[in-house]
Amino acid sequence: MRPVSTPGPARHHLVLLAALAGVLVVPTAAFARSSPPLAQSSPSPSPSPSPSPSILRGPEETAPDQIVLSGAANVPRGTSAGEVVVFHGRAAVSGVVYGDVVVLDGPIVIGGLVSGSVVALNGPIRLTADAQVGGDVLGAEAVRIEPGATVNGTVRETVGFTLQGPLAALGILLGSVAIGLSTLLLLALLLVIVPRGADRVATAARTAPLASAGWGVLLALGLPLVAVAAMVTIVGLPLGLAVLLAMSLLFLVGYAWAVFAVGRLMVREPRSRWLAMLAGWAVAAAVGLVPFLNLAAWTLGGMFGFGAMTVAVWRARAPRKVGRHRAGTIPRDPDVPLTPAVTTLDLAAPAEPPYPSTGED
Repeated sequence: MRPVSTPGPARHHLVLLAALAGVLVVPTAAFARSSPPLAQSSPSPSPSPSPSPSILRGPEETAPDQIVLSGAANVPRGTSAGEVVVFHGRAAVSGVVYGDVVVLDGPIVIGGLVSGSVVALNGPIRLTADAQVGGDVLGAEAVRIEPGATVNGTVRETVGFTLQGPLAALGILLGSVAIGLSTLLLLALLLVIVPRGADRVATAARTAPLASAGWGVLLALGLPLVAVAAMVTIVGLPLGLAVLLAMSLLFLVGYAWAVFAVGRLMVREPRSRWLAMLAGWAVAAAVGLVPFLNLAAWTLGGMFGFGAMTVAVWRARAPRKVGRHRAGTIPRDPDVPLTPAVTTLDLAAPAEPPYPSTGED
């Protein structure tokens, strides 16, 4: 694959972006699990003196970068490059690199000058006798340094480029913490967007628990089957994929509604929805810390909340029932007795003329 050139001012951020895109974490020395630093080789005299990497700063702004998604990045002798980043492949440097050399998946061979660091996230590193590195050399696998090679920084091998060290303190609670925080954020977002909808879902869960549970189980089992059946045809393939990908989000939304329904049982209306949310979330967080019980709560809660949401939507769209009466009549209050209307005629009263008087009579 042909390397991609990048403007000079942006090349200093390429290593960080590549690491984020490849492993979704930033490999830093604080989180690196590694063996003790290897003994650095001392510089040896060379028949043809070469410039030290520390002074390779002149043509840095004009040297092109090499960004390779899949393949090899080569810097032959007599050529130069700015940053060298390979996502999947290998890197071989015999010339001059003014930045860093980073390979996310593959080996690295350095036989020239590298002003920055050499990092292999998943592969070995080899420094030949002519190699000169101004920064560090960090490898996930073995680092081989031939006599005569020079490294001004630290050399480490078997480095773990992950956040496993800090995250290992959470242990088996990591999943519970992640789901708990995600549920809290999603539920807060739902209360901001559809506050009245949240009340309708809580009412449906309280007044129709069997219907909510039944619809939740039916949809949780039926939607994936319908999606798989739709994927058999070319026309229904996009819809089937979309439904399958949306199932995880639907389950999370359903679990959030179930948490709010539990909170509404503890904090009744007209008290604040936010207090109900926090009360339900506190119960869900406590249950989430119990192994095995949390899995059952997440699964059943997601289905129940999904069903309650379905019942609430169905109730919202159903027309209200109005009492029936015959056309042309007014419905009578049953508590008021029906009395016949009696019309009396006063014969002593003077009869009014059928038309207005003009005064000429």
